[in-house]
Amino acid sequence: MKIEWIPDADLPAETLLKMEKCAEQCAAAEGIELSCAINVRLCDDASIATLNQTQRGVPRATDVLSFPTVNYPSGQTAGMCEHLLRKEYDDESGACFLGDIVISVPHLKAQAKSYGHSEEREACYLLVHGICHLMGYDHMQDEDKIKMRGMEEKILHSLAIGRN
Repeated sequence: MKIEWIPDADLPAETLLKMEKCAEQCAAAEGIELSCAINVRLCDDASIATLNQTQRGVPRATDVLSFPTVNYPSGQTAGMCEHLLRKEYDDESGACFLGDIVISVPHLKAQAKSYGHSEEREACYLLVHGICHLMGYDHMQDEDKIKMRGMEEKILHSLAIGRN
């Protein structure tokens, strides 16, 4: 998976490389054989709070926001909708554009400390969570949440990224 990084806040190069491996594994776990691309913006709390307010009407910072380009039919995800992914093919990148992800680096660091694991693990989790949204997963209903959490764990486990 191709990632266009928009680094308004910094993470170590090793963390970015691990995140890229996670992105590749997201596509593999979903069974997507097409080349895909995403944009990932790393930012501060003020920037993500502004986006959260303007896009979702929620007046506070959050850890990650996702903005998918594909509107999947109910109950379907990217692996079931290759025809929809192909509509997002971009000649310039040579890939199907899945959407944008915004990650708050201060939130990432605070959550890593709070949960007792590394910042790298939290960065990987937030990216995987965001990509799952771009692939059509959601966690608003209990049944959907179970599917999404299962996919997140499958991806992270396949790369030996544990909770602690």
